[in-house]
Order: sequence, then C-alpha cells, then structure tokens
Amino acid sequence: MSRLAPTLQATAGWLAPRREAILDDWVRALADARRIAESGVAARCAAVLERLLGRLAAGEVERLLDEEALVAEREAQRGASLLGRVAEMRLLNRCLGTVLPSVCPDPQLVDDCLVALDELGDRRLEILLAAQEAESGRRLIQAQEQAVQVAAQAKEVRRVNEALRRAEAESRHRAEQLGLLSAVAHRIAPIREPEQLLQQAAEQVRAHMNRTYVAVVVLDDERVLVGRWSGRPGVGRSSSGRAQGPLGGIIGRAIRARAPQVAGDVARDADYHADVAGTRSEMVIPLLEGGQPLGALDVQSEQPFAFGLDDVAAGETLAEFIVVALRNAWLYQEARRRRAGQAE
Repeated sequence: MSRLAPTLQATAGWLAPRREAILDDWVRALADARRIAESGVAARCAAVLERLLGRLAAGEVERLLDEEALVAEREAQRGASLLGRVAEMRLLNRCLGTVLPSVCPDPQLVDDCLVALDELGDRRLEILLAAQEAESGRRLIQAQEQAVQVAAQAKEVRRVNEALRRAEAESRHRAEQLGLLSAVAHRIAPIREPEQLLQQAAEQVRAHMNRTYVAVVVLDDERVLVGRWSGRPGVGRSSSGRAQGPLGGIIGRAIRARAPQVAGDVARDADYHADVAGTRSEMVIPLLEGGQPLGALDVQSEQPFAFGLDDVAAGETLAEFIVVALRNAWLYQEARRRRAGQAE
C-alpha cells in the first residue's frame, strides 16, 4: 500500500473539508440499512471517519491497517460477526466516492483517487476476512480438542461429536460465505464498465453459491429492469446473457418493499413469474442507495426452501458491494465523458 500512500494522502486532504457532509451521509445510510436510529451509530462513525482521514492525511496507511487488524481480531474472538463491519465499510467507501469528484481540483486525478480508495477498501476487507477465518479455525480446533478430552465417556462423546459436526458444518458454511464475499469484491471492484460489472457479479455469485440462476439488474430511466444473468449449463440456450424486463414478479416486490424477499416454494407465491424452467425457490435482494432502490440481485434454485437467514445476510452484504462498485463505475464513466468534452 506504500505506493498508494501519496494518492491517498492527497485524497484525504481534499475530502477533509467535507468531513461533516460525508459523516451525515454515512450515518444516514447506515441507519437506514440497519433500520435503527441515527443516534445509535453517529458517535462510532465519527470516530472511525476521523481516524481514517487522519491516518491517510498523515501518510500512515500501514498503521491504519495494523490498527484495524487488531480491532478485527478482538471482535472475532468475542464471537461477533464481521459481516456488519464489511457492509459498514462499503457504505463509507460509497460516500467517499460520491463526494470525491466534486472536491478533487484536477478531474484527471479522480480516476487515480477512486482506484486508490478501492484498493484500500480491498485491503481492509481482506483484514476482516482473515480475522474471521482465523477465529473459525481456532474454534474448530478447540472443539476437536474437547472431543478428545471426553472420549472416555460414551454419552458425552456422542454429544460432543454432534457439536463437532455442527461446528464443522458452520465453519464450512462461514468459509463459503467469506469466499463468496471475497471473490465478488475482488472481481468487480476494478471494473469500470457497468454492464461488464453486472455480468461478472452474476457469474461470481452463481458459481460460489452453486445456484441455478443469478441475475443482477438495475432500473433504467423508464423504470425497466436491465442487466446481466448467469445460469447453470442447460438454463436457456446459453450460460449467460443480457436481462431485460418489466418491474414485476418477486423482483418487483423486493424493490417496492425495499427489503429482501424469499419464496421457499415459488409454486405457492402469487407474485412469482416463471421465467427460469425448474426453479423451485427464489431469493431477491434489492440494491439500495440511500434507501432508494437501484435494482436487485435475483438468485434462483432448483431446490425448494434453498435460502436461509445466512443466505439473506450474505446477499445483503453482496448487494452493498455491487452498489458501491456500480457507483464507482458510473462516476468513472462520467469523469471520462467530462474529460472527453474538455478535450474537444
């Protein structure tokens, strides 16, 4: 990260005068996402933003990352899920990226600053994922050691073995979720072309969740859903393509409600629109920015009741990643159009 320190230092200097506006936007977005009062997150957000801008302005990027690694390790040891921290980080990155084009004195530097912020966000994400994985591994080893210690008592052995199986299944599921989040974040963060970004997001989510069909769609100016889809071989005539359709079905319901929607058995859901043969269950996560719907992440499965609360939580975090990456891509496209106009 040392090579990015000068760019991040300059970026922090330009963002500092807008600190209060950034904080207000971040607190509002976070409170909306968690459905809590702004007062519940304002103090912590202020401290985090102050430390972030302060460390970047001082050129202390590595020190910032070391501090966040210690905090992540402590929280993981307490048993706290770090998914909330991941979503919180992505919301802050979105707020920073939205303000940056208006404060950067040289439009040609906006792209470099956005890329630097993205790379910093990736490093911070890796720190959270590493802390969660290390703690999961530690707890699994602890469960295994406990199983050995009580091996002499048959009844206790059965109980502990069951606990061990649950711990192993939980660890595998957590590792799969972390792998999904990491893969999607790393693949889509550098992409600056919106349609390519939507396609890559759909492919990564479908592959890592091992589902029948995934689509990532956004609302265009005429309130029509457009985007990209990825499907298991045999779904349609190809494994990917462009998605387009009206604001209906379970997707439309999720966008109108601005909340995730899960149909465990689509045959019993009056809103279900049969667009993918063989679908038995569907999960739709709205893509929200500042509480306003931009589109949706649609995941379908051939298995009934395929989606649980963990899948919804992971889906909401994925939606935050996608919204931030889309916003950065749109800002990049706008900056490129401005430069082209100035060149003429």
